Amino acid sequence: MHRILRIFLLLLTFNLSLTTISAEDNDHKQKGKPIKPAKNIEPDMMPVQASAEKVFPRVYALNDQVSYINDQYKEGIDVSRYQGSIDWKKVAESSQISYVYLKATEGESLLDKTYLRNLEEAKKAGLSVGSYHFYSPNISWEKQFKNLTRNVVKNKQDLVPMIDIEVRGNVSHTKFLQDLKTFVAKVEEFYGRKPLLYTYQNFYNQHLVGTFKGYHWMMAKYQKERPILKDNQNYIMWQYTASGRIPGISGEVDRSRIMGDHTLKQLKM
Repeated sequence: MHRILRIFLLLLTFNLSLTTISAEDNDHKQKGKPIKPAKNIEPDMMPVQASAEKVFPRVYALNDQVSYINDQYKEGIDVSRYQGSIDWKKVAESSQISYVYLKATEGESLLDKTYLRNLEEAKKAGLSVGSYHFYSPNISWEKQFKNLTRNVVKNKQDLVPMIDIEVRGNVSHTKFLQDLKTFVAKVEEFYGRKPLLYTYQNFYNQHLVGTFKGYHWMMAKYQKERPILKDNQNYIMWQYTASGRIPGISGEVDRSRIMGDHTLKQLKM
């Protein structure tokens, strides 16, 4: 009996001590004093490494919108791996351009090897940045959609994605348009904005007349005269040369300009 009583008293004492500790913890919280953790937590190595290198990583929250519109000029460029390593600081400081479209993906699985670096460095240089997918009619739109959406992250884009439409492949005209329309609609649904569509004057007049009303177009024609479309489709940008020269890029580069009263803000993500 005495032994049972002693055990009861010990348990009572232990519970009282827990209550006291809990009360002290609450008191610390009420006074704004943090409770020390039981053990040290290792810091994330990326900020530590970045701090040592004097470079801090850009952090994108899933629900952050980081679109930046540089409307200083009406000129821009588009680039891919063919331009090699680009000095984006020199491009932004020495060229009168405000925007750039970067090749991101093509077909089912291709990811441009310069895309990720170009995306980070071009944004860091203060340019408005968008990404484009080269559409391949011979490959199912579903596979292309997966390739685009897993690599082009919405919250890292300043501008809406662009779809490069230059070939019809070996499919029928009917299937080409049907699949393309589905692909464009799915891209619009995924990103919440209509994509910019790119093609050149002759291809548009042969295959795309009367399609995609209400969408913005970048139209290519490498002559002095602006593109002339059979249905008088209005286009927001004219890619007027494929042999532009810009400080910071060693070779030739595609150049474009915003037309008329259009503004870059119309393409904001």
